[in-house]
Amino acid sequence: MFEAGEAYEAMMGRWSRQLAPLFIDFVGVRDADKVLDVGCGTGSLTTILARVTRASKIVGIDPSSGFIDYARTQFADPRVTFEVGDAQQIPYPDASFDRCMALLAVDYIPDARKAALEMRRVTKKAGILATAMWDRSRANELENCFWDAAVAMDPNAKRSSGRQGSYGSTEALSELWSGAGLAEVEVTGITVPCRISSFNELWQPYLRSQGGPIRAFMESLSADRREAFRNAMRRNVLGDGPDGPITLKAKAWAVKGVVR
Repeated sequence: MFEAGEAYEAMMGRWSRQLAPLFIDFVGVRDADKVLDVGCGTGSLTTILARVTRASKIVGIDPSSGFIDYARTQFADPRVTFEVGDAQQIPYPDASFDRCMALLAVDYIPDARKAALEMRRVTKKAGILATAMWDRSRANELENCFWDAAVAMDPNAKRSSGRQGSYGSTEALSELWSGAGLAEVEVTGITVPCRISSFNELWQPYLRSQGGPIRAFMESLSADRREAFRNAMRRNVLGDGPDGPITLKAKAWAVKGVVR
C-alpha cells in the first residue's frame, strides 16, 4: 500500500502540488476556515493548504488506506487530519466545513453526482465547493504526450476512467456543479509548467502506474510493443533530438460554486 503512495507521487503527485496553490487562490480560503479535501490521495492539496492558508482545520479523506498511510508520514501539522473516507458517503455531519475541495478526484469517483451532493451537504451555507480536473483537450501537453502515442499504436486505447467519463472540460464541470444546486458557478483554466530533467524521468513512472487507464494500457503491451511505444512517446516530446530537459504544459479546469 505504501508503494502505491510513492508511485502516485512519482507519477502525478509532484504536478498536483504545483497545481494546488493556484487552485487554492481560485477558491479562496479565509482565516479560521474549516476545509475538507475530498479524494486527497497522498495529500498534495491538504499539505499545501496547511502551508499557504490560515485555515483552522484541514481534513483530507480518501478511500485508499495506502494513500492515507503515506500522507500521514509526509506532513505533520496539528490542524491537519487524514482519514479513510468515501466521497459518496462523507462521514461528517451537515454544514461541517466552510470550504469543500476536490483536486483531480471526480473522474475516479463511481458516482460523481452523488459525491457533489454530499460535498454540498457537509458545507455550510454561503460556503464554497470546488473541484479541478486535468483538461482533456489538446492544450494539456503532459497527458497528450502519452495518449497520442497510445492511440497511434492502438486506436481503441481509452484515457477515460471507465466510470462516468471525463470531467476534464468546462461544460462537464459546470453541469456537475449546477446539477448539485450550487449558485454563482464559475470555471477557470489553470496551467502549470512541468519541468523534467530527461525523457527517462518522464517515462519511468508510467511503468509503476498503480491503476486506471494508464496501467491498463501498459499491461496490454508485450515487451516489444512496450519498447515501440516508448520510442513513439519519446519522439512526441523530443522529436529526433538528443535527450535532455523537457518542459510540458499541464492544463486543468477548475470550478467553484456557492451553497445557498
